[in-house]
Amino acid sequence: MWLVARLVGLLPYHALRSFGAALGAFVGGLLRVRRRHVESAMARAGVPAPRRAAAAMYGSLGAGLLELLWTAGRPEAPLASKLVVSPRAAEFFARALARGRGVVVATAHTGNWDLSACAAAAWLREHVGPSGRAPALHVLTKRLSWRALDRTWQHLRAERGVLLVDARGATARVRGALAGGDVVAMMIDQAPERAAGVAQLPFLGAPAWCDLAPVLMASRARAPIVVAFGRRRDDGLHELDAFDLIEPEALATRTDVEHVAARITDALASFVETYPAQWLWLHRRWKGLSREKRRS
Repeated sequence: MWLVARLVGLLPYHALRSFGAALGAFVGGLLRVRRRHVESAMARAGVPAPRRAAAAMYGSLGAGLLELLWTAGRPEAPLASKLVVSPRAAEFFARALARGRGVVVATAHTGNWDLSACAAAAWLREHVGPSGRAPALHVLTKRLSWRALDRTWQHLRAERGVLLVDARGATARVRGALAGGDVVAMMIDQAPERAAGVAQLPFLGAPAWCDLAPVLMASRARAPIVVAFGRRRDDGLHELDAFDLIEPEALATRTDVEHVAARITDALASFVETYPAQWLWLHRRWKGLSREKRRS
């Protein structure tokens, strides 16, 4: 895998999008990996021209994979020039960090989420928090079944200053990171793997089970939540924008937690409706809770 990364690293960065589009056409068009599921979900959500939008999504994923391999193949290459942090995102993060209680980032698999995380970690290192030190970026992560890719993926993020937190048993690590004034990014767009701490909410045309963990952890730590998603722009750069800032005072009760979870889910739905090719529709996002999950 590292040899592949080195070879991809020989390519000019601006060429990755074209090669990625070809890779996406192969996976989504020829192999048709979950293509029916993607188009069906898009159609149910009211996405115009689902076939064209699906093709664009596969192309974006292909470009994202090559961008990550390029980044791994050029470990010395800075990523700051590849990411634009919107003025709104910069403002929300500054306001949230000023509280000195850490920040939970509710985010999703949009744009090139891993490259954005690596670049955002570097961006945060340039900002001194209330404690007098730059906040670190912690990301809750799951392991990939493809071990070679997982090793490359995990090593790349760690090498770029992203502190990885295994999703299993993450509560103590997240609590400590927030207490230290750091930033913790948690995905909100995956089906929960347990029955506790979940809520069923409408999402893109159908009910979906949503994990309340990001909101619950913010509530317990009295930390603010920044809702932020990344996207690939037409000029090839990646933009990180923030769509909501939720203060701890809005998280006093369980009812508040579910209300905020719905607010965050609505923000993601609005983003996906605006940029349908920028979200990972491959996930079986609307699957139900299994009997085992319901019993646990």
